[in-house]
Amino acid sequence: MVVPAGEKITDAQVSQARPDVIVLAWAATGSKADPKQAYKVAAWKDVPAIRNRNVFVIRDELLNTPGPPLIEGAHALYKLLNSTNAERGQA
Repeated sequence: MVVPAGEKITDAQVSQARPDVIVLAWAATGSKADPKQAYKVAAWKDVPAIRNRNVFVIRDELLNTPGPPLIEGAHALYKLLNSTNAERGQA
């Protein structure tokens, strides 16, 4: 996390954090969110996640809904991050 949960984040904050992976969970868009938009942010051109094409989308309700959906979201994040590390030889 670049900032505490629920706070807005600027493009500069993401750039400064230099994440290896970016997981998007846009509210009210679900799995229809387009990760290609992240690759167009000029401030992020040197971010490792952008350079290595490691931007992914998880349905927002899996991260924002208490109960069973939150457990499913945790599994989805684990699977996503584990497969990403395996592809980079870090599993």
